Amino acid sequence: MKTNSKIIAVMMLALFMASCSSKDDRMLTIINADGTCSREYTFRTTQRWLGIPPEEDYDSIVDKTWERTWSVIGADSVRYPVPLTEAQLDAMQKQDFSKPLGNMLMVHAKKNYKSVGEMSAEIFRSEDYHLKRVKDIKANSKLEKRFRWFYTDYTFTETFAYSDSTLFPIPLSEYLSADTASFWFTGQPDLTRGLTGSEQKDILDGIEEKVEKWTNANWFTEIYRAIAENYDSIQNPPVSKEEFVRKCKVLVKQPEQMRLLPEHYGTKGGIGTVFREYFQTDVYDQFIESYDGRLDLYIQLFSFAPGYDLVMPGTVTDAGMGEYDGKVIHYRLSGGMMIPDVYTIRATSRKVNIWPCVLSVLIILLAIGSFLYRRRE
Repeated sequence: MKTNSKIIAVMMLALFMASCSSKDDRMLTIINADGTCSREYTFRTTQRWLGIPPEEDYDSIVDKTWERTWSVIGADSVRYPVPLTEAQLDAMQKQDFSKPLGNMLMVHAKKNYKSVGEMSAEIFRSEDYHLKRVKDIKANSKLEKRFRWFYTDYTFTETFAYSDSTLFPIPLSEYLSADTASFWFTGQPDLTRGLTGSEQKDILDGIEEKVEKWTNANWFTEIYRAIAENYDSIQNPPVSKEEFVRKCKVLVKQPEQMRLLPEHYGTKGGIGTVFREYFQTDVYDQFIESYDGRLDLYIQLFSFAPGYDLVMPGTVTDAGMGEYDGKVIHYRLSGGMMIPDVYTIRATSRKVNIWPCVLSVLIILLAIGSFLYRRRE
């Protein structure tokens, strides 16, 4: 049976998440001391979309409620208001850019929110020069403030998870422990710390093999369920629908029966081999070849991979799994990181309270002055 390369690419996105993201796509979250916040999405765009006036809808998401600016990669850090004018375009085309102008335009869409809860209700990803709402990923944000008189501690938490808990019919926990799954998809906890290169390779190869088997089991389950739903259209099936389902439920739990070559992991062609050899018939081939399943859904989920930047009020005291450069905390975020469990971004900062400090100094000075005054008397 012909291997469907499109299916291979989609299912292996979970294993190679970094290849889905663009280093230029960013999501900047700014938390203010008063609890308000803002979020800005930066992504590539075209001259056509930058030419749309602000009073017109950019699309169904980035309408006039968003502040829109644009910039040129590598030219300078200056941002210009949308729309892009003919004069600006002519001026840029006269400059000696090393890349075509169409590959260098970035749009920045920013929106202010009254609370982090309001902000987390709107999660987007860039696609075809637009922002698209990510309906299958839900976010939940929380900001905690602890007033300590001289300073206030802020803890911001944002969790990301799939809206559909049954996205993968076969649980990953049947193949990997919780820590191993988290390590493979998020990098934490680091299970290879202190190991030699060869020891790390042995561990990673073992995990990869199990993840591939889990991927394969999910494709097999999804396809056999779809076949069962359309069983009446199968001509001369070797077994009844009930027996077909029963045998498939047993088969998916038998790795020795689900034997596939590595190049067949996550493919319809490889799955077709399992059906043909186990049931000794090719009557299911036509259905398998035309089945795409949740292809579009997987593409949407795994292509959600913006760089996540966070700015906290005051000085950051704990960046969690992020990297703090003194101003901004940088995190990795992708749809694949949500496979083992809810993925959480967390940071804590501390901001000095000016007025309590000033008031405390005044009280101390008054106390000292009062003491000295009484001694003079």
